[in-house]
Amino acid sequence: MVRGYVPDHIWVMLAELSYFFRQLCAKEVSRPVLLALEAVAPMLVYKLEKIFSPGFFLPMQHLIMHLPYEARMGGVQGHWCYPIKRCFKFHWRKCRNKAKINALMSEAYITEEASNFTTSYYNENPPSMHNPLPRYNANENECNLSLFQGQLRSLSEGTPKRLTRQEWHTIMLYVLTNLDEVHPYMQ
Repeated sequence: MVRGYVPDHIWVMLAELSYFFRQLCAKEVSRPVLLALEAVAPMLVYKLEKIFSPGFFLPMQHLIMHLPYEARMGGVQGHWCYPIKRCFKFHWRKCRNKAKINALMSEAYITEEASNFTTSYYNENPPSMHNPLPRYNANENECNLSLFQGQLRSLSEGTPKRLTRQEWHTIMLYVLTNLDEVHPYMQ
């Protein structure tokens, strides 16, 4: 992407860095590849130091040196903190006072864990995240007509349609003549 916009030695170094992370984050990484990455990592950091100013270098830039070793010892997915940070994102949103964010995040996590644990062991009656209220109140609107028996669910999104008087009468006539409960009254 940056080829042609920056000098050649810079885009070559960025391409090497990109290839380094592509190999490191692959689904399957073999031991010889990780050993080769460990040998390449110091050169990448050295090339970064030649191009960028010292103010650019934080501890994160030197993490490149340690990532191949961590991947060789325990795997990349298990040792990186991205899943944990993703989980923290949801707890961070629940905090109102950003001055004490770590304490409030731990409080939000404990509250959520306690509520999930307690609601999992109640019966179906109390409404909660695990025991939601039914969408339709079946006790009040219970209908025993054969027309409404069976699995009632929408096969597609409903679209409103305004019926003409003729269409309304046709539908009513069809329902009344084909409903089992109406036959005794018709005779």
